[in-house]
Amino acid sequence: MSAWLTCLPTEALTGLQTQFSARPDDVLAKRNGAEPVTAWVGLLKSDPPDALVSGAELAANHQLSAAGYLPQRLLCDGGITINPDGSVSVTNSNLLVFGPFTGASGSAASVTHLAVMPGDWSAPAGMPLAYVAMDASAAASQGDCLMLPPGALRIELPASPVPVTERIGMLQATVETPGLPGSLTGAVRQMSRTISDSTGISGLLTQAHDDVITALAAEWKNSPTLVSAILATRSTAPRSYLYTATKYARLLTTDPGPNPSMSQVLAAELVATGYMPQIITLSGTGATASNPARLTFGAFTDPAGSGQAATHVAVTSHPSTGRVMAVLPLSSPVTAKRYETLSIPEQIVQLGVG
Repeated sequence: MSAWLTCLPTEALTGLQTQFSARPDDVLAKRNGAEPVTAWVGLLKSDPPDALVSGAELAANHQLSAAGYLPQRLLCDGGITINPDGSVSVTNSNLLVFGPFTGASGSAASVTHLAVMPGDWSAPAGMPLAYVAMDASAAASQGDCLMLPPGALRIELPASPVPVTERIGMLQATVETPGLPGSLTGAVRQMSRTISDSTGISGLLTQAHDDVITALAAEWKNSPTLVSAILATRSTAPRSYLYTATKYARLLTTDPGPNPSMSQVLAAELVATGYMPQIITLSGTGATASNPARLTFGAFTDPAGSGQAATHVAVTSHPSTGRVMAVLPLSSPVTAKRYETLSIPEQIVQLGVG
């Protein structure tokens, strides 16, 4: 629990201390009491046109329709990994069995993709958590099953901004046992920071899993200085990367001009299916800093690929802060074909410091 609290913004910790330091048990009132969100895996017979297709449209136009077929519940106990670039990888911990298919035509169609959905597939507002392309299409004959063994399904939540609802759904779906498994600590840090920044400490506590709230109340009651000690350390320690604004690399299709505003950069940013700005870490000594890790945009899943050529790279803070740190021209414009990615190699982005 201390590790989770340490990653929260100072404003959230201060609010937590102000509201609950006298009576840590009061934090228990923030429990929703609802069952954790469940995630389901479904088989698709065609590639959805974009990542924003609703569950209702998937069920009507893309999901497999065959006698004996039903979506299967996804369990990810202990299957979360926090990658060096900040992305979160989730693998299935249970055997997924679809079928047996009882109709004369078996699965009736080949399976080309998988979709992961929270809760009810047919809900009009339902949105998929992830799409996964099959390594090879598969079909079943009458009486056969299609199976995915544990560890065969790998889902990645990118380090780039992901809608808060998706983070909450995936986080809650992976907490299937009492307590907070150690493997989830990194995911909790990443997701909790996003949620608290957008909804404040009250929203974070309301949306957190009941087991997290219970553990917080118990540990704080036994250690009254739990939160105040973290705040005291933070106020005296030099600022580290945990507390600085997140920086993003963005691909632009036109030159936004000298000293551009955030709105000008966003207007010039690439718009393409599969594209998202990427979190960039800058490090170095002396007067310059560069990116120690490769940045990858895509894969671009539209038939036209990226559609437009990228001509510049911008380094910005989150749009809500409105800060543009740098705009760097590419040596030559570059376009991605369908399913290709665009990458910025290590140590390519060079920024002056000071």
